[in-house]
This record gives sequence, structure tokens and C-alpha cells, in this order.
Amino acid sequence: DDEGVFGRRATQVVQDAFNALSDGSFSFQAKITVTSTDGTKIDGNVMIPNGGNANSRYPAIVFVNSWALDKIEYLAQAAAFAKKGYITLTYSTRGFGNSEGLINVAGPKDMEDLRAVLNWLKANTPVDAANIGMAGISYGAGISLLGLAQMPEVKTAAAMSGWGNLENSLWAGQSPQQVWGTILIASGYLIGKMDPIILQMYQNLVNYNNVSATQTWAAARSPSSYVAQINAAGKPVYMCNNFSDLLFNPNQALDFFEQLSVPKRLDMNQGIHASAEATGLFGLPNYTWSNVHAWFDYYLKGINNGVASGPKVTMESKFNGTRTNFASWPAAQTVKRTWYLKPRGLFNEGSLSGSTNTTSTSNEFWSGLDTTATSGIPLISQILDAHVDVPVLNWVNSISRVNGAWFETGTFSSGLKIRGRVKFNARVTTSSPNAQLVAYLYDTDGLNWGKLITFGSTTLHNAPTGSAQNVTIRLDASAYDLPAGHTLVLAVDTQDIQYAKPNNSIYQLKLNFSSSVQQTLEVDTVQ
Repeated sequence: DDEGVFGRRATQVVQDAFNALSDGSFSFQAKITVTSTDGTKIDGNVMIPNGGNANSRYPAIVFVNSWALDKIEYLAQAAAFAKKGYITLTYSTRGFGNSEGLINVAGPKDMEDLRAVLNWLKANTPVDAANIGMAGISYGAGISLLGLAQMPEVKTAAAMSGWGNLENSLWAGQSPQQVWGTILIASGYLIGKMDPIILQMYQNLVNYNNVSATQTWAAARSPSSYVAQINAAGKPVYMCNNFSDLLFNPNQALDFFEQLSVPKRLDMNQGIHASAEATGLFGLPNYTWSNVHAWFDYYLKGINNGVASGPKVTMESKFNGTRTNFASWPAAQTVKRTWYLKPRGLFNEGSLSGSTNTTSTSNEFWSGLDTTATSGIPLISQILDAHVDVPVLNWVNSISRVNGAWFETGTFSSGLKIRGRVKFNARVTTSSPNAQLVAYLYDTDGLNWGKLITFGSTTLHNAPTGSAQNVTIRLDASAYDLPAGHTLVLAVDTQDIQYAKPNNSIYQLKLNFSSSVQQTLEVDTVQ
């Protein structure tokens, strides 16, 4: 039932917000049934503005549920749009809520369902068929972008906490997302009707088995595979993603956004997956949803509200909440700063220097035990970090030299404003063909207490042993203001609870230093 899917208390809050908006300006049909191409019954609801005549036509927004939720999710927001003169149709994707069928993970059957929903909308409501938009959070965001690419009727989309490349989301750096992957699979079985192929596709990545099959499966479900269609049609795209989203990471959002040549906007917020926009579902004031309203008001109703001439990208900074606006992206005002790793010695740790390394040596460490460098307690640490300003802390001196290493800059007399991507370019030798390297970036004070800024991982599969190779770790993009007098610390080790390990054996990793091949930390900054 709907309450069981969304949660009894959450459903009541959404219902209360809906009731407060229900002033007679629109009619509400709480249950509609759409029959898809294969006969599957799709459950939905629709709101239609009142007061028009037989010739009245209204712009429309189709809302698509998040993973493990259903059509109740957008009840309050759909009502807010209906009050403003939009037809709003929300449906539960196949396998969720009261819709039939097995979960298709934004695949071809979901596109057939969307086609049927759009046909129903045109046949049963006074819709202005030239002004139809789509919106969704998470699962609904991905389907909205895919619908924008594949359905001619869809004029624009608002994708919140969605994905551009599904493989990159679940397997960034070829490191399986252990925590979020488990959450997705478990919630799908607990709440929805899972197609067994979904678990198999995920296990392929975790076990590094038949990976090509999963890559093909994921590509068909990735908006990045259809970006040429979106660009050719010139369809506007609004996106938002969150910096601590460990499911659909901020890097893949930036990657997809940069491929778009259409009118576009991306708001990068602080939060975990879907958390920054969640309060808007309960009718509360919300930065993202305010922008979604402005976006549709302009592109579907032609209201000149300034959103088209506004910033193309905004980034909310961690802990202080300030927002940096960029008129274009990639942004002219960003500067890539590069530091060169210099090796640790017997009694000193390594350094991050503005000058190149000239020493030829290696720093070795071993797998088997984790270090104190960590992403924290899954979910809890990220929520506290993003929404309560409680950072993940570590005394970097405690990082084991046996199982990891760390490298530190000098102090920044004027601080440092990080805005964008962070990359660690390493030169690595491993004693095992399957190995993992995890990198952490800390803001460190004079006592070497570090606040975690961001982290990332790369996993090597079937790598050559005993010979050096170049490895790049893309830490998650960040917006962070390093205080004056603080330093940056780059820490590396071989495991983190967020990622599935490639094996349980003990292996050695070497960071190889020479004057000919530099190991670097690259950080996007602004003045």
C-alpha cells in the first residue's frame, strides 16, 4: 500500500501539505491506470486546473518516483504546480507502489511505460502538448533525462540527484559502491518487485565477472548515451546534485552537464543522496524546488523570471553554506592548482610541494588492515557532515605507515577556496593483480587534526604485478573553504567501508617517485 512504501509518518506530512494547498483551484484524480505496451498496469494520479473553458490548454509536468517510493512522493509539489495552472501527472514506475511488472531500472520497458503515460495525458486531459516537462528525484531523475532524450513531446526536464552515467555511478574508479549498492538491492527486494537480472548485474561488478554485460546493460540506461539527441533537439535541462552523494557522485553530474550544449543549469548542494531537495517534498521552503519552479515557469509558461540569464552552475560550500555562482561551465574563474608529491623519509612524512620532485625512490605500504583515514560511518557521518556541520575528523599523525601514507602542503596564509574537481595522479606498483587505492583530502590545523574534505578510490583488476603504472583517482568534487593558516593533507591507503574490496589477500603497494614521472594532486580553486 502507499503508506507502506513511503512511510506512514512521511505520507501523513505530505498529505497535510497537499491538503493545505487544495483550495479548489484544481481537481485531483487520486487513481488513474495506464496500460503499457505489454499490458502492464501503471498506477498514477493527476491534477488538472479548474476554471478554464472547453478550449483551455495547460502546460504539464510528469513526475517520476524515486527508487523504492511511489506516486505519493510528489503530492505536495504537484499540487503547488497545479495551483499555478499546470496539469501534473505522477506515476509509480513498474515494480513499485501499485504498478505491475518487474523493476526495469530505467530500461526499455520503463520507456514504453512513459510513452503510454504521455499518450494517456494527451488523450484524457486538456494538455498543451507543446509544453510538457518531466521531473524527478534519483530514479525519477534518470528516467526524466532518458525521457527527455527519447520522447519528442517532452520539452524540458528537471533532474534532481540523478545520474548521467550509470556505470560511473555504481563503479566509479572500478570500485564497487558497497554501501549504496547494498541499499539499492535490499530496498528493491523489500519494497518493490525486483527483476533478478538487477542483482546479477551488480554482482558482476563486485566479483569482476562478465563486466562487459553490465556495462552494456548500464549504457542503455545512461542519459550520457543519449546526450547527442538532447543536444540536437535543443531541449533545456535543469540538474541538481549533492556533494556528499556517494550513490550518484558529483563527478558524474559535472561530466554529464559538460556534455550538454543546450540551455542548462546545475546546482551543486551540500547533502547526501537526495537530501538537499527532500524537504521540498513536504511543502517546506527549498532552494532546489524554488529553482525547479522558476525553470518550468520560464520554459513551459514563458514567464520571464531571470532563470535563463542566471548562473549556469552554483556550488554551496561545506560548513558555511555560501554559494558561488558561475556564469559558464567550465568556469573562466576556476584555477587548477597542482602540488607534487615528495616522498616520506625514515622520520618524516611526505610533502605536497609547488616544485617538482627530483628524488628517485618508493614509499611502500601494505593492505590487510585499514588506517584511521576513513570516510566515516556510512550514511550517518555524511548526514552529520552535510547537514549538521559535524565533520569526519582524523588526527593524521595516527595514519599507519605500515598500511598507508600521507603528504602535506605548507600552510596557506590566505586560505584556499576549493570549487570543483580533485584528482590524485599516482605512479603505483602492486604485488597483487587485484588491488585498491583509496585517497582522502583533509583540511588540517596546526595540531594535525584533519577535517575530511573529500575522498575517492580506484581499484586495479588484472593489473601487471611488479611494474609501475600510472593510476588516477578522481576524488569527489567539492566546494570547501580552507581557513588561513591551515594545510592540505592527502592520505592514501588500501580500503574503505564504502567500497567492496577486490580480494582479502595481503599485498604491497608502492608509490614510485622519480624526476621523470611526477605524482600530483590537482585541485580546482577560485580566488
